[in-house]
Amino acid sequence: MKRAPWIHIGIILFALLCGAGIIWSLVFSRGDAPVLVTDGLPSWRAKGSEDRSRNNSVPVLLYHNIDGAGGYSLDYEKLRAQFELLRTMGVHLVRLDTLVEHVALGKALPRKTVAISFDDDFFSFYEKLLPLAREFGYPVTLFVYTSQIFNRGDRNLTWKRLLEMERAGISIQCHSATHPDLVRLLEKNTPESRQKLFEEIYLAKRKMELYLGKEIRYFAFPYGRFTTTLAELCREAGFERTFSTEDGTNIMTRNNFCLRRRHIKKDDSEETVRAIVE
Repeated sequence: MKRAPWIHIGIILFALLCGAGIIWSLVFSRGDAPVLVTDGLPSWRAKGSEDRSRNNSVPVLLYHNIDGAGGYSLDYEKLRAQFELLRTMGVHLVRLDTLVEHVALGKALPRKTVAISFDDDFFSFYEKLLPLAREFGYPVTLFVYTSQIFNRGDRNLTWKRLLEMERAGISIQCHSATHPDLVRLLEKNTPESRQKLFEEIYLAKRKMELYLGKEIRYFAFPYGRFTTTLAELCREAGFERTFSTEDGTNIMTRNNFCLRRRHIKKDDSEETVRAIVE
């Protein structure tokens, strides 16, 4: 009898849980202070000169739902107008991979370079963002949390639809398992909360890799909230960079592990977007 694919994935995830839990527990049990990854690890420190000028910094735009409901959601026409504005301004759109590669080298990108990201599991990403990204040819990154990704459903994001978005050039990355406040979990410091952190960071990454068949390189903190300890846990889990919602641009220097994003909200005008880019 042929087993359903999700059964095999469940078995693999269980094995990962048993094996990796030992390593994860060492992160919590170490007596020394966590490495301040936002200050740079030795392997990332400059071997030569780096241009750390804020004139050579890059903004990452952050969007959420595309239905116009709520302060963090733009309607389709407004998002389209902003995409058109970026094209009119001659903005250089890059994938997060390109941004991270330049950060790792401490190497500047051209002026008016921007990256675009979206957070959460809204069906509007498949229904509206996918055709828009195809039309404009923009490289977009979508951070999803795994608990709301389904195997089927007419109005749901599914793993099959995420794979379709990947093939269209939208990079799918990790936004945790259930979108909790990780800072609160860390502050509880109980066996249960530590297990939950393991599931939200480490297992979410592994689950996405199994379903999508690719390495998951980046983690966006739920609600944008993080500490240096959480950033270190993400590094231990194998993430190359993390992303917050701290306002600001990203200086192109090796020690920039947690990258900032500029939140674009419903009431933000095109002039706001223009000011961020310029």
